[in-house]
Formats: sequence, C-alpha cells, structure tokens
Amino acid sequence: MGLKKAMGILVFSTQAVIGADYYFQTRDAGLGWGDLSATDYGTIVQERLARARTAREQAARRGQDTGGWDRLAALGNGADGDQPVCVRRGSEAGC
Repeated sequence: MGLKKAMGILVFSTQAVIGADYYFQTRDAGLGWGDLSATDYGTIVQERLARARTAREQAARRGQDTGGWDRLAALGNGADGDQPVCVRRGSEAGC
C-alpha cells in the first residue's frame, strides 16, 4: 500500500512541475494558457537541455569543476557567465 501511495505522489508531483513549467513558458512567450502546442513546448525543453549540455562541456574544456549551483547560475547568465548572480535575502539583493 505504501508503494502505491509513493508512486501516486511521484506522478502527481511530476505533473505539477511540468504544468507549472508549461505555464511559465506560455507566459514568457506572451501566449494564453493552452496556446503553446506540445511540439513547441518540447522544442523549448530540448533547447534548455542543449544549453545545459553546452555549459557543462564548456566548463569541462576550461577545466572548471562546476557544482550544481554554479551550473544553474551559469545557465541563468548565458553561456559566458559575464553577468553577476544576484541573491535575494529578505528585502536586499546582493550581486
């Protein structure tokens, strides 16, 4: 019984994450809910994975060991990582 409950939670959580990401991508594209086709959404996801792969390969070529947080920061700032990473703590943002 516990396994069924765990699998149900996993499936629900996965659907919630995908639904939220779909909503954010639709909003960023300036479309209404449901206007972004599954094919277009799949293309967006593939492009994001390709950017992550490229950032990882570039870091490996430079001989840098990028941890999970560093990799996420590099993705947020583009492949070059020229822009500062800002962290918000309370009402202050430190860059």
